[in-house]
Amino acid sequence: MGLVLFLAVVMIVFGSIFVIAGGTENTVTGLIIIAIALILIYYIYRTDKVKASQPQVVQQTVNVQMGGSGQLNQKAMTCKNCGAPLSDKDLKLVEGAVLVTCPYCGTVSSFEEAPKW
Repeated sequence: MGLVLFLAVVMIVFGSIFVIAGGTENTVTGLIIIAIALILIYYIYRTDKVKASQPQVVQQTVNVQMGGSGQLNQKAMTCKNCGAPLSDKDLKLVEGAVLVTCPYCGTVSSFEEAPKW
């Protein structure tokens, strides 16, 4: 497309020279050259517009590594109500929130991450 556009610009320049040179034959020849150049520019515009309107498939690969800012230590979870130990099987994910159900007293509480500061 770049070569066709360059050719169209050169044709406009030469067509303008023919028109400026005067005379009936030169003027007609210059106008025909300019008309052909404008048709080429329109063709480039339309083909680029058609290409831009077609959907393109984009493939992306995202690699995520989770890590803490310091050393991670596992802490034992205990019930806030009765102090009984809680395990991983007591955790449930409900609508994006992590809920902990105590198997001893039945208390349901949300699991909150303490801020790091």
